[in-house]
Amino acid sequence: MSITGSVEVLEGGTRLKVPDTYSSGGPGKRIGQVFFNSQMAFNRDISVMFLRARPVRSALDAMAGTGARAVRWAVETEVADVTANDRDPQSAEYIRTNIALNGVEARCHGTNEDLRCMLARRAFDLIDLDPFGSPVHYIPAAVQAVKRRGILAVTATDTAPLAGTYPKKCRRRYGALSMRSPFGHETGLRILIGHVMREAAKEDRGARCLLSFYADHYFRIYLQMEEGGASADRCLAQMGYVEHEPATGRFSYGAESTPRSAGPLWLGPLHDQELLSSMDASDDLSETGRCRKYLGLWRSEIDTPFFYDNDGVSSVLGISPPRMEPLLERLNEIGRASRTHFSPTAIKTDISMEEVLSTYQEASAASARHD
Repeated sequence: MSITGSVEVLEGGTRLKVPDTYSSGGPGKRIGQVFFNSQMAFNRDISVMFLRARPVRSALDAMAGTGARAVRWAVETEVADVTANDRDPQSAEYIRTNIALNGVEARCHGTNEDLRCMLARRAFDLIDLDPFGSPVHYIPAAVQAVKRRGILAVTATDTAPLAGTYPKKCRRRYGALSMRSPFGHETGLRILIGHVMREAAKEDRGARCLLSFYADHYFRIYLQMEEGGASADRCLAQMGYVEHEPATGRFSYGAESTPRSAGPLWLGPLHDQELLSSMDASDDLSETGRCRKYLGLWRSEIDTPFFYDNDGVSSVLGISPPRMEPLLERLNEIGRASRTHFSPTAIKTDISMEEVLSTYQEASAASARHD
């Protein structure tokens, strides 16, 4: 089938017909009626890696656009039953074309339905929500439709409200207050996770966080559902708040809120190490190098909430920023410390603020001696 105004691209091992004018950076803008953003190839790569490591029988790409993600699953993973849905008729035409182009008609099916109507009558082992904008409107229906111990994957591109630029909008959408801080993107990611956890709890379901990250202009989470009120209660017990003092760089988090705190948000783990150890950034992906870099960061990142920015702490102390590697070595002699995928100039550690400040001063002095 030929679609007027389209071009063919190769992403991973999959051929795709996409609009000849498409977004290639940031959250993207709708150019024409059918949306495709080439920068999201990394996001789609990770979903391929995830499904190779954690295979499922049925998977729904809920707002498929051109069908890029769903068709890649059919071509590049072992998912037996892939559904690519979009309520827009032009998108549905692209989906049908891309399924045929890759010869995966037996395993991938295109649908042209209102998502919430579909989820009211069908259930899937994995439901992927990747809307243009906030996913919040579709989360209740997805939580109800994902099968027992199924996977819910969610992308949110409304990073500005979640990360603290528009805290009132965040409160309206997610029922949580965000705030500006050096770790604002981690706060936003944890607010998103917390929102889904609270929606799941309404259905007497809990969830285990398998993989959660921030990249480019979006947040992305993979949650495995767990059944029963006890599981829901365990998740709700890991909700809390964070407070940040800009003048000192200090932060604190816990179950209690204050007038200056952000939340409620998820304070539990962001990653499942067993999953990460089984994921592989193979050469057949679209952005293999970047996938390997992030996979290495996730595997080494200690799972404690929030982080210190190297430049920010140095500014508070009035010293030059120390070199990252010697600083990490010294911090690991005292407790645990690692880099974080949230920022190339940030450190996660479980030691006290006083020890962090003392170590920074020592590391800065040592760096100065070596210059």
